[in-house]
Amino acid sequence: MKKQVKGFTLMEVLVAIVVFSFGLLGLAGMMTISVRNNHNGYLRSQANFLAENMMDRMRANQPGLWLDKYQGDAPIGEDVCNIEGPCDFEDLAKYDMQRWAQALAVMLPSGKGNITCVKTDDLPVTVTAAESPAIWLPVPPYRGVCTVTVTWTESNQDDDADKQELVLVSKP
Repeated sequence: MKKQVKGFTLMEVLVAIVVFSFGLLGLAGMMTISVRNNHNGYLRSQANFLAENMMDRMRANQPGLWLDKYQGDAPIGEDVCNIEGPCDFEDLAKYDMQRWAQALAVMLPSGKGNITCVKTDDLPVTVTAAESPAIWLPVPPYRGVCTVTVTWTESNQDDDADKQELVLVSKP
């Protein structure tokens, strides 16, 4: 009488482990790509948030916007406004630009910002930097379009080809 062999041979177990290992390697590769893309999406949402934040700051300081103080690259420097004295419209715009530059540098890898505003018509606006800020100052809404550009590099990439840019065009 012939005995029946029960169970798996060592060769069958080894083949099963190899097949299972290839499946796990594929899953690990997908997880790596997923984590990288998730982080890149997070950076994009931060860039969008920061661009919208700057647009809101410009809407809040219409006299500074009319005086073209929200133009150019966002510089990092010493704060011009402090609790010891009042800020005029120009100082507030400079303060906004500096805070925005600091936020870009902290929240985005190699984060930088630029603003370009173009007036569609030049109304005679009589706002001077020496006037104190007032909530009811009769300044007409800004008639023009501003382009807020935020640039950064993806944190998991090294070369210049992976620089990212978000452009927000809006009427402040």
